[in-house]
Amino acid sequence: MTLVRRGSAVAVIIVLGLFLPTVLKSTFYLGLLINAIVLAIAAVAIGFLAFQSGLMMFGAAAFTGGATYLFAIAVTRFGLDAMAAAGFALVAATLLSALIGALVVRARPLPFAMLTLALAQMLRSLVMITDFRPVTGGDDGLALTFAGTFFGLTQTQLSRPVSFWPVAWLALCGVMLLAWAVGRSRLGQVLRGIQANEERMRFSGFGTHAPRVIAFTVSGYIAAVSGLLTGLFTAFASPELLDFATGGNALVSTLVGGVGSVGGPVLGALLYVIGQDQFGATGHLELLTGIGVVLVIVAFPQGAMGFLRQGFGRLVGRTAAMRGGADVAR
Repeated sequence: MTLVRRGSAVAVIIVLGLFLPTVLKSTFYLGLLINAIVLAIAAVAIGFLAFQSGLMMFGAAAFTGGATYLFAIAVTRFGLDAMAAAGFALVAATLLSALIGALVVRARPLPFAMLTLALAQMLRSLVMITDFRPVTGGDDGLALTFAGTFFGLTQTQLSRPVSFWPVAWLALCGVMLLAWAVGRSRLGQVLRGIQANEERMRFSGFGTHAPRVIAFTVSGYIAAVSGLLTGLFTAFASPELLDFATGGNALVSTLVGGVGSVGGPVLGALLYVIGQDQFGATGHLELLTGIGVVLVIVAFPQGAMGFLRQGFGRLVGRTAAMRGGADVAR
């Protein structure tokens, strides 16, 4: 019954979220929330892999920016419409994630993090090579004009925050449900067992390589969704999308929100985007961002979501204790 109630509550939240543009009239703040969602999806990808496998992805930009470029190339070179190009980008990015994961997940956490970072920087250098300029646009990037519709929305409609909001919101809800379902599945249990004691899992007859490859592939797919949303919303692919700073935003969001739950990275992304907006108005964006991130990580080692969950747990515990004391007094 509890699961049914939770499912009903989630369904209600998803439906209510679709109507946010009717309440939030400001196009600026709606656009800000869409940016937060795009960043949150990338952060969910990082947080999912970190929590399930203990592997921190420094080069998430390789998969977010890579998906944007795949979408752009499918439109500009292959002449695909929006829907077909989106499908191509997601499938190709997922297959590449599986291939790359098979090569890198055997590495220890620190070498793994550096390998993913090297991959992102390698792709950034690749798209800027002069010989590939007709395909990638080089330093200038690729401006997109795509035909057809994406779930009934034209390119003009996709560029408007009000029209694009349902796409971004449903994408966020979808990847969060995917990450939650995988975490609750047998695969999630095996992954956490491997993280806790890999040798024991091997002696128990469990393969340790394939589950990590699957987790990496799921993480790459989620990150690709973020990159696809960027391509659909901005209609532009640039080398900056593959830069460490872009992936670093998602990484910082993950650390700020915490990796202990699916909602942690989402909360971290929201706080990060709001902070960037507020700090940018002061003219000291980098300084204030650095101070803010350090303070949050030091004050809340388990992230903002971990702090909220601990506070809620204590509140529930005190309430239960007070009720128990009242019952004894009676």
